[in-house]
Amino acid sequence: MAVAAHSAIWRDGVEPATQAGTEDIIEFNTGSVVNSGGYIVNTRIQLNSIVAVKENPGNALDPLEDTGFSGCTVILTGSAEDPSGTGDTLAHRFKRWMLEDKTTITTFPKGRFGLRLNDFPAFNLTPTSARGYILESIEFGRNGETSGKVEFIATLRFNGDIGTLVGGEYNW
Repeated sequence: MAVAAHSAIWRDGVEPATQAGTEDIIEFNTGSVVNSGGYIVNTRIQLNSIVAVKENPGNALDPLEDTGFSGCTVILTGSAEDPSGTGDTLAHRFKRWMLEDKTTITTFPKGRFGLRLNDFPAFNLTPTSARGYILESIEFGRNGETSGKVEFIATLRFNGDIGTLVGGEYNW
């Protein structure tokens, strides 16, 4: 599959998953801002471990225990034009994605959202039956009297099998 020179979030419904040709995709940083896309201005990724505290009364420190990987959260901050538009604008697409199923029982039980960050590919993911991203939240904001522009913060959560280490990488 040829990879475009921009980032994208998409929702899949058929396995094997592919972002090519899907209508359920939001592409970012493609040049001019259009209703179906926008710009990512900030990407934050948080990997978490579960740390258990073993109580040790009467001593200076309670020992900590690493009980393993607990999750990955990806937060994308961006903007798009024309929040007053109708049809399949970025705002309407995100709204539809939040209101409809984030997984499908037979094909994507772990999450049906994919992510492509061409300038930070370590967290790219094409959903499979073993792993996927779930769109956890979307927040929209308008700054003052700026018309024709909406800001967004989209939060994706990794779900499923972390895979195996190959050549120093866990590729999702």
